Amino acid sequence: MEHQRAILFADIAGSTGLYEQSGDTVALQAVVNCLDCLKAVTVAHGGQVIKTIGDELMAAFDSATQAILAANAMQSTFEKTVGGKAGIRLRIGFHLGSVIETDGDYFGDTVNLASRLTTLASPDQILTSRETYEALPSYLQATCRKLYSTAVKGRKGKVTIIEALWQQDQGQTTILPDHFTVDEAPSRDARISYQGKVWKVDERHPEATIGRDAKSTVVVTAATASRHHASVMLRQEKIIIADQSSNGTFVRLQNGQELLLRREELVLAGRVRVGLGAAVDASGDQQVLIEVER
Repeated sequence: MEHQRAILFADIAGSTGLYEQSGDTVALQAVVNCLDCLKAVTVAHGGQVIKTIGDELMAAFDSATQAILAANAMQSTFEKTVGGKAGIRLRIGFHLGSVIETDGDYFGDTVNLASRLTTLASPDQILTSRETYEALPSYLQATCRKLYSTAVKGRKGKVTIIEALWQQDQGQTTILPDHFTVDEAPSRDARISYQGKVWKVDERHPEATIGRDAKSTVVVTAATASRHHASVMLRQEKIIIADQSSNGTFVRLQNGQELLLRREELVLAGRVRVGLGAAVDASGDQQVLIEVER
């Protein structure tokens, strides 16, 4: 039977590292506690828990409004309670559309797109589609922003990716113009340079984290940088930088223009310089150089 539903996936990011660091018993209990938390939030917002798949939860809601409110509550609750204690984070994707229900499970393009959005999300991020965004009331649309458009396997044309801003400081960001957020030329490699050291982002190493935290790929010492400041990722044949900081990430493009990202993502091209919490010129030897290869 076909229904209109908002399908949501919530994926626990970092559980693999937790198993390695804490051992199977402790890590498994932490994941179980996290999933129980997500189930409780789902039910509290009128949703239905469909199933859990490893460390991922699948839920269904009658409306986009229920789904986004549940997603916001999941991130907020997760950060303050079980996830924060365990040192793991959450990525969420949801999409509203027609689904086929069979034996209590849901199938179809809506489910596939919701799952794909979750894969595209960074830790602590909620992603949805333009179609779902347009089904939201205006007060909730005001808490969202457009990121970029991208091709999704199994879909004709590109899907416009919308981010739901669940943290208070995210609401202070500015949406970047479309011509900065999308670069059509494919990229598969990038070099990150910092204080004489070089790291690669490519198909073998699709993400590099930057921050003061000792577990970051690129560990920096800038006083203005956050512990988890930014990530550089290979996604859909594009190199993307995503700000996750308190003070923002300054990106100087090849044309000399400098952009400030606040919980935003930007598709990179060519050679760019990055300031972590401070303008590029003011960053001195704390600048990060990123070179995107075609």
